[in-house]
Amino acid sequence: MPPMRTLVLGAAAGGGFPQWNCGCPNCVGVREGRHDLVARTQDAIAATADGARFVLVNTSPDVLTQIQRAKALWPRGPRHTPISAIILTNGDMDHVLGLFSLRESQPLALYATRPVLAGLEQSAFIRTMRRFEGQLVARELAVDTDVALADAAGEPLGITARAFATPGKLPVHFVGHAEPSPDDAIGVSLSEPGGASLAYATACASLEGLDLSAHAAVLFDGTFYREDELVRLGLSKAHAKDMAHMPISGPSGSLAQLASLGARKVYTHINNTNPILAASEERRAVEAAGWEIAYDGMEIVT
Repeated sequence: MPPMRTLVLGAAAGGGFPQWNCGCPNCVGVREGRHDLVARTQDAIAATADGARFVLVNTSPDVLTQIQRAKALWPRGPRHTPISAIILTNGDMDHVLGLFSLRESQPLALYATRPVLAGLEQSAFIRTMRRFEGQLVARELAVDTDVALADAAGEPLGITARAFATPGKLPVHFVGHAEPSPDDAIGVSLSEPGGASLAYATACASLEGLDLSAHAAVLFDGTFYREDELVRLGLSKAHAKDMAHMPISGPSGSLAQLASLGARKVYTHINNTNPILAASEERRAVEAAGWEIAYDGMEIVT
């Protein structure tokens, strides 16, 4: 059996890099073509066990651009897609909106927790994914349970998913309209039966209750380098914890907390303000600690 391959389709946080309305030093620099800054689309990956059928984890608003850039996801017939299933890690717009761009009469399997599926049902746009029976086959992804992923017709994809709750929050558009649930935000472990696993946890307010040690590769929340990153730049009054992200730096940051992790470690979901996007002291510190910085098109084999 060939190893599982995971493609990083997008490595930026919500808004992308550069963000359309941001004039921070990073965004200005990437627009001006500064050599050490590389644009990134919004957070998503695609994994395959056989090279022919893929599961997407999150569907960002940039999904059509991401598909066009990834040759492995191109159609192989007059009406075809290698994308067989989709996992949503939460109900945030930057993870869900792209779903509605994949509405072209193509059967797809959708895996998500109960609160995320319930949130989708409240949107009138979900009707565009249900123009015929079996166009969108929704399946609940129970936390702490091994799920053998399958396409819309029930054909196995050779990948097992195990969702785990991550400390998070309700999507902004549901605050005041829904009760918070432990399943509002998840990470997901992907593996072939008997093979090494990859953990994907990009919205994580803390490591409380999480054990990532059994994985061969970990793609982790690299949204902010500092707890007060946005405040320092005068862009917001919100701190990282207010947005359900743990910072990279500091004694309680992920760099220190995951120092002993033996897996391949990759920061992704990187906000446009994060100094690790540039050739900076912060980036050198992260790389010296054994971390990689995700970029669009990166490939991880486990």
